[in-house]
Amino acid sequence: MSSTRHLMAALQVFHLDNPEATWPELKARLSEIAEGALATPEEDTYGLVLSDLAENLQEAARVLPLSIPQAKAITLAYRVLSASQARLSGDLKPLLGLLDNELADSIDHSYHLGAVDRDNRLSLPQSVSPHSVPAESPVNAPAGPAHEFTFQALSDALEAERGETMAPATLKNFRSSSKTIAGLLGDLDMRAHTRADMLGVREALQETRKGSTVNKLLTHLGMVVSWSQATGLITHDYSKKLAVTKGAESSRQAFTKAQTEALKAASVGHLASDWKGAAMALGVASGARIGEIHQLTGQDITKDPETGLWLMSINDDNGKTLKNKFSRRVVPLVGIPEATCEALVGTVGRLFPMSMSGFAQMLNQAVRDVLGTVAGEGLSFHSLRHSLATDLKASGCPVGTAQEILGHSSGSISYDLYGGSASADVVRLAEALAKVR
Repeated sequence: MSSTRHLMAALQVFHLDNPEATWPELKARLSEIAEGALATPEEDTYGLVLSDLAENLQEAARVLPLSIPQAKAITLAYRVLSASQARLSGDLKPLLGLLDNELADSIDHSYHLGAVDRDNRLSLPQSVSPHSVPAESPVNAPAGPAHEFTFQALSDALEAERGETMAPATLKNFRSSSKTIAGLLGDLDMRAHTRADMLGVREALQETRKGSTVNKLLTHLGMVVSWSQATGLITHDYSKKLAVTKGAESSRQAFTKAQTEALKAASVGHLASDWKGAAMALGVASGARIGEIHQLTGQDITKDPETGLWLMSINDDNGKTLKNKFSRRVVPLVGIPEATCEALVGTVGRLFPMSMSGFAQMLNQAVRDVLGTVAGEGLSFHSLRHSLATDLKASGCPVGTAQEILGHSSGSISYDLYGGSASADVVRLAEALAKVR
């Protein structure tokens, strides 16, 4: 029954639950989803939702009788989901390509307006008074006590359905974000929420938070409300296009090629005998998150007897934690000297036994010392992850392969399907990394 509920929820998102829907109607819905993805950057938690939707669409295509419009819509929906996922990593071209081509004739005229008119139009909701957007009539509202439809109640329902797919850290962030938003919306019955309610949340968040933090919380708000509408708990969603555009830029940047090379040289040069050199070498080679590297043990570094490649296993064994279920992976260690790998594999227990806070502080300071940068400039150890993603893309690496290397939350949304043995997969990843590392 749970599987069927998930499947129906996915169909409702794309209006595929109506067998009488016409192709123009279905395409208009896909256009709406694509425009929404373009307007509001999403985070990893929503990446899980995108992945679930893709899996459920695939199941629908396999088991359900479909009309021709429905079949066409599912085929195009895969591309919309992939483009939405690409938007998470900063690649806007797939979404724009769809909106300018396959979905062009379904787009609201406003998409084609000049920059000035479009900016003016996007600012209109900010001047909407609380009474200018009608609330849902209580007569038409779903049955049930109002307290069952507060934001917190909706968030709890989403967690009950999806929580088991979230890693502890992701679940903790999910609950924290929900608590913040629920504190602002209070006992509001979300079945009757208005655009003014959503704008009020944004204004309240902006009073004490940076734009980037506000957008992350608004993304969480939109995810919960969108899911609630898709599953029939509420009938409308006024949480779209709330993102703050001024001062919302991420502080994280990618290193230049010269900076990456400098860090790589330092890791095998003057830092070679220091634990910071080993950690830096692993970061340069794999693009792993700093928390993933901090948890590594000597057992996580192995040499594949069939290929001769050194491998790093990122897992949640023996009490380790992962960001989400897609983070578990094995990454070839390309570009790291044999002696360094031999030293790591001989380590008993944790490679880096200090606390996470101390590990991060000292490692980030080592990065700044090598590059001559200062804190607050947007460059940190995490920039190695951005750099590897950028370099893999520039090298023409298939998106699916890059996702496997980086452990992104979009593992089920891939441009390529691969088969063969585990060794063949390792070689494929190593070949992609060899081009850039």
